[in-house]
Amino acid sequence: SSGGNDKKNGKNGASKGRNGAHLVVTAMMIAVMVWMMVFSSPSSAPSEGAVTSEESSTKKDTFDAHHHAQFKSINDDAKKCTLIVASFYATKPGGFDRKKGERCNGCHEPPMFITMESARMTNGPGTCAALITDEETEIDMSKPGMNKVQLHRFAGILDRTKIGTGALMLERMKLYNAFIKRARDNDWNADLLMVDTDIVFVGDVTDLFQTRNFDYGVTIRDNKAYPVQGGVQFVPKGKYVGAAKFSDHTLDLWKSDLAKSGKEAGFTGDQAAYQRGLNVPAAKVQSLARGKKVIDLPVVCGSSGAEVVTVRMIPGDQYNFVPSGNGQGLKKKDIRILHYKGGKKEGMYVPYNAMKKSVKDVFKLKKLVV
Repeated sequence: SSGGNDKKNGKNGASKGRNGAHLVVTAMMIAVMVWMMVFSSPSSAPSEGAVTSEESSTKKDTFDAHHHAQFKSINDDAKKCTLIVASFYATKPGGFDRKKGERCNGCHEPPMFITMESARMTNGPGTCAALITDEETEIDMSKPGMNKVQLHRFAGILDRTKIGTGALMLERMKLYNAFIKRARDNDWNADLLMVDTDIVFVGDVTDLFQTRNFDYGVTIRDNKAYPVQGGVQFVPKGKYVGAAKFSDHTLDLWKSDLAKSGKEAGFTGDQAAYQRGLNVPAAKVQSLARGKKVIDLPVVCGSSGAEVVTVRMIPGDQYNFVPSGNGQGLKKKDIRILHYKGGKKEGMYVPYNAMKKSVKDVFKLKKLVV
């Protein structure tokens, strides 16, 4: 009937009205959203100088790419060397400034450029000099010859707050360990000689590697408390795997001992750690040092006993000599390395200045210290 149609039409009209209202509301919401996007307040935009996550990611990629390129360049240089003389060097955050009377182990900074330069002056053309450090330590590269020094930086290993304390020797051992593994993992073909930064080379050291039937080398001395020295250590090419095992073994033992004792690592702790790693009583090592002979010792690494490496012990007279006497004495005893320990570091200039004219002039010196 016509009445039914009217009701139906009324319902349809109401439905259309509601639909129209919905469309208006939706249009208004869209308009508000567009307005907010276009005319958003400055506070909602990134502040000037703020780094977005995208920018942060780009910066990190750039940083990593820079370090990768830097590592690749140094790694390529290392592969060209036949002998790499390397020293550990790192600074405390904020430098070595300290109060009067405050003890600071290793804070007498030696002129380490002399170590680097004298190594190249006295050894063959394939000799390279390197510094082993972390990613934060700043190094003065303006000194003579430092522009030729390879900087081997390692991330996430060194605790710089320990520099200047007795624990710095543990940090050094950790970086020596990383350096040996870098050689192992990147197919280097060089003999490695790791020395303190207060060393002066006065002769060829390649005799240390005349035979390469050992994995790791240390110098020993006639000393009851610390017969194994840490200032000169050496690894023959082709023996990086065994060297890394001995280094791991010694480092693990030292860390385990420190954990049990609850004490901080001491300044001479590395010497005790190497002797413990050798598993030979100190008195026996001292006796071997008196014998003036080269000793090759099989050392069991790890608890399983399956890993045996050979550690060479040589008397430190020739290759770790604390300077005394004169140049003629050096020649007579065939000394190759002078070690200016403690407060004697300024004396490093004495042989270095003589050798700048001719390496042989060092044997004419009346004295070797200041």
